Amino acid sequence: MSDLQQAIDLETVDTLKKRYFTYFGVKPKQIRKAFLIEALREGLSDPILLKPYLKKLPKLEMIFIRESVFHYNGHIEKPRFEAKYGEFPEGTRKNGLLYFYGAGLSESVEPFFYPQGDRYGSPKIPDGLLSILQSLIDPPEPDMLKSCTLPDPLPDHYKVFQRERLAPSELQSLLVLLQDKQIKVSDKTGVASLATLKKVSQDTHEYYEKTSCDEAKGMDLMVSYGWLRLLENSKFSKCSKTTLLLAENTGKNSAETVKEIWEQWVTRSSDDEFRRINTIKGQTGKGKRFFSDVKGRRQEIITYLKGCRVGAWYAFEDFSKFMFTTGSKLEITAEPDYLYIYDSSYGEFYNAPWDLLEARYIRCFLVEYAATLGLIDVVMAPPNSDNCYYDDFGDMECLSRYDGLRFFRLTSLGAYALDLSGSYQATEAESTETTLTIQRQGRVVFEQTPTPWEQRFLSLYADNIKENTWKLSRKKISEVIQVGGSIDELRTFLLMRENQPFLPEDCESLLKQAEANRDAVKLHSEALVMTCKTPEIADLIVNDKVLSKWCQRLGKLQVVIPKNKEKKFRDSLNAMGVGCS
Repeated sequence: MSDLQQAIDLETVDTLKKRYFTYFGVKPKQIRKAFLIEALREGLSDPILLKPYLKKLPKLEMIFIRESVFHYNGHIEKPRFEAKYGEFPEGTRKNGLLYFYGAGLSESVEPFFYPQGDRYGSPKIPDGLLSILQSLIDPPEPDMLKSCTLPDPLPDHYKVFQRERLAPSELQSLLVLLQDKQIKVSDKTGVASLATLKKVSQDTHEYYEKTSCDEAKGMDLMVSYGWLRLLENSKFSKCSKTTLLLAENTGKNSAETVKEIWEQWVTRSSDDEFRRINTIKGQTGKGKRFFSDVKGRRQEIITYLKGCRVGAWYAFEDFSKFMFTTGSKLEITAEPDYLYIYDSSYGEFYNAPWDLLEARYIRCFLVEYAATLGLIDVVMAPPNSDNCYYDDFGDMECLSRYDGLRFFRLTSLGAYALDLSGSYQATEAESTETTLTIQRQGRVVFEQTPTPWEQRFLSLYADNIKENTWKLSRKKISEVIQVGGSIDELRTFLLMRENQPFLPEDCESLLKQAEANRDAVKLHSEALVMTCKTPEIADLIVNDKVLSKWCQRLGKLQVVIPKNKEKKFRDSLNAMGVGCS
């Protein structure tokens, strides 16, 4: 017995009579179930009958059959079809299995769909019939993600963030903070305090100056939060109790460092970004075990991100819709009815649509992580603008702090980090440089107010002494080049904005000296300082044949020894009859 015959056999006689009349256009001569099954099996398997029937189908019904055959594996994907075409071939019958499963399918395509496994199985085109239809129907045009042009002019509340240009200078600032032990985190969760986030935000370009609605708390610290979570998961930092420290110098250019940080976060971090959408409750209760693997979710988005053209703008809504309509496997949870907003008894997320869960997760992934590292540039609006979220259950203005993402584009840095290119060539900046003059003693004077990016970049290497005037700092230059900064990058920045083709002699000398002294002193190991009771005991120790190999005099009463020699030092002292407390 073929799978088509088995599937037809699961239907009732009344349903088969209707299918027979729809397909053949006449009432059946017999109403015995065996006759109806065999007649429909033969008719649906016969190309001579199938071809004219398919040709007579209305346009929308034919499109639906084509999508079901080639894209849905014979299933009825109503939400996906509606999202792509804006409508669905609805039926008028209010009974039958198809209506029971929420399909409400047009009568003209009902003869192709039958239950799977048992009478109450979800309807599907049986595999045997599916292969016949594939041979008779032309496949649909390949799905393509369409790019767009930004509105010109942009609405007043929209703002472009060239994250590819901003991220490298932010990275250097944060590495300096790590080196100076300025970043405090919780010893249990690893999450930075509000005070630390605000400190970090002084060295980052945040999307918003303040929170504009209650549901978007923290929207003014998203870049800072993203950077700290990314760095904490990388090999470039380590946690010592409540302080995040620099684990090792990058020794690489910013693009290579960004790529390493990204790859380590995508493949290693098990922190779920969806938890950041904290207006959605129930994530840590019984429903936690039904959440999908976060690393798999990231890879699914990355797969689609790799399909974007570098430098082309995409509307977020188009990107999200494209993922959904093309059958993305992205799924937040297998049991969304455990989630809720106000009260767990309401079950707000029962059978939740893509836009409420998956699309919100994609926004967080893109805004707080991909954009933070400069893999994408973004256009942001306030999250409670443009009616981006309609709340059926209350008076919420938005669902998350990430709802303001409107457009994004994959950058050259993103292409490099995603292994779409083997090397990195920075995208040419869209804004013009602010002219400056370099005066004696490293004074840098701009002719007008520099752009926010120029101010942020120069602040890595110089102090702002008054409006539009900066002074190169030996200390800052030394700090930055120790964590991967580049003297050549600073020199290029200055020369591109200076009318003269060369730097003043004292300025050039400062930069060359800083480069030459980059590794002038190396830290090898920790040491212990021992304080002796009298100068005579200190003399005894530094003059001893054995102890003198490990110690060095520090003042009248103190000696310094390597930390790893403490035990041998104590043993030798005890052998001399000198106690060490």
